[in-house]
Amino acid sequence: MSRFRIGNLLGKAEAMSNNWKLTKLRNLCKTNQQTYSPSENWSYINYLDTGNITENRINEIQKIIPEINNLPSRARRKVIIDDIIYSTVRPNQRHYGIIKDIIPNMLVSTGFTVITVDKTKADSCFLYYFLTQDDIINNLHNIGEQSVSAYPSIKSSDIEELEIMLPPLTKQIEIGQILRVLDDKMELNEKINHHLSDSMSETLSSPDIKRGKRVSRRVARRRFSLRLKRICSNKEVVA
Repeated sequence: MSRFRIGNLLGKAEAMSNNWKLTKLRNLCKTNQQTYSPSENWSYINYLDTGNITENRINEIQKIIPEINNLPSRARRKVIIDDIIYSTVRPNQRHYGIIKDIIPNMLVSTGFTVITVDKTKADSCFLYYFLTQDDIINNLHNIGEQSVSAYPSIKSSDIEELEIMLPPLTKQIEIGQILRVLDDKMELNEKINHHLSDSMSETLSSPDIKRGKRVSRRVARRRFSLRLKRICSNKEVVA
């Protein structure tokens, strides 16, 4: 089973000497803890489906009024602040996120595993960035391809059984905060680039330009990963 690459970046021996401990995610969190029942009779529901979030970017939340609209059968999972949501279908499509802002009567699809972190043991942001590393995503997708369903899918237990080299909680929080800042900067840059592209000529819609944008995102992820290595090996400090 894959181990958390942040720990491996230091080497196992060095990580252990820095009080990083090997454990499994199931020792740090619970999954799918709260389920909505129609008997609760909410007057409206704000519903997030798996296809409406990618790499923590939400493109739509559906407002459903049960008296008018049929509530999707998969609209069942409740979430709280700092929950991690991770699609169990085709992990390589990156339908995942971390709940930092919650709206009333919010439900997410049963196609997500909802991960509630024990904050006495682990930091939610730290575990989120662990789960969204390319190595982990590829590993989970490979597990999904071995499933008996018609498409690659994983179980909550596949996530729970992942191994991680876990630093002390204070170090987790520090790393999680740094990565959150970097992620926010990347998102801001994407928004700026999108705004600029909208204001430029229609030549930007050419296939070559679109391909360039996809390459840029991949380059950004690689740079993010390299910077993560420096941070976790204490070679870089972010103000």
